[in-house]
Amino acid sequence: MNGVKRPLTMKDIAKMAGVSTATVSRILNHNGRYSKETESRVKKLIEENNYVIDQTAKGLRKKYLETVGIIVPDITNPHFAKLVLNIQTSLFQRGYSSIIGNTNENLSLEEEHVHSLKAQHVCGFIMISTKRYHQSLRRFPTVYLDRPARGGEKEDITIESDNYKGGYLAGKQLGIASCKRLAIIRTNSNDCNQDSRKEGFLKALSEAGIPEEKVDVLDIGDALIQSAYSRIREEMRNGFLYDGLFCTTDTLATGVYTALREGNIKVPEEVKIVGFDDCDLAFTTGPGLTSVHQDVGKMAELAVDALVRRLTGEPLSSTHFYLPVYLSVRASTD
Repeated sequence: MNGVKRPLTMKDIAKMAGVSTATVSRILNHNGRYSKETESRVKKLIEENNYVIDQTAKGLRKKYLETVGIIVPDITNPHFAKLVLNIQTSLFQRGYSSIIGNTNENLSLEEEHVHSLKAQHVCGFIMISTKRYHQSLRRFPTVYLDRPARGGEKEDITIESDNYKGGYLAGKQLGIASCKRLAIIRTNSNDCNQDSRKEGFLKALSEAGIPEEKVDVLDIGDALIQSAYSRIREEMRNGFLYDGLFCTTDTLATGVYTALREGNIKVPEEVKIVGFDDCDLAFTTGPGLTSVHQDVGKMAELAVDALVRRLTGEPLSSTHFYLPVYLSVRASTD
């Protein structure tokens, strides 16, 4: 014989720990009842012996592989990139792998990804969806994340930030900064998150004595930095009028800031800017971007937990979760 040891099995770990294979399985899947002392003993043996779950064999027994499909609209967007990274990490910790489908905000491409991933027998989906609801996923384990499901079933799981409150905080901040010539810069993708952010923003300005008709809405076709940059350059050619801008994503805010800098318009001395997401761009854009913070770590954790509960038949405390937001104040509104 060549002396190569065979990989340890779950049965081996169970024998070493003095428990049943069912107990080891429950510990690995965070499911069922077992004592803390047993969990500690089993996990120590797993670590010491470099035991790795055989996902293929596990999938064959269940008639599917333990793989989750993740649909994301733009993996280059730092907010979505960090969210997906957190989802993948959380899934891996729960014993699931993942396949990512990037849609570029394209409905047809999103549908193709869903069809392809179902053909690969994923066990469920976490959707950051452009379409918002897929009839083909009716009764299929699915979590709609960041963007709520629309037109589906009441048992559909949705996890989102409090977008209205985020918009309100942005408006409050620009009102405190005594801005009078205001605009909101958003994508015009019929996104209800964008609408909620706008409504909250206008409510705060109304309380500050600035009526809705005094606030311009600059719709941009997508959330790309270049698109916001081009739109603001166009506004500058026509005579830039604003002293306060609320951008409904940090990518839009980055494009706005870059255009203003090239036009020698100073932030925050001449124009104050608030973004939304509080992603890595907020730390690196200009003097530092004031931005509405979304808790992507908690969002990912909730999404994975909800999906696993749906897969295992465990009860959910709710099917619609709203996560609180707060404002990270930086130099762009000082």
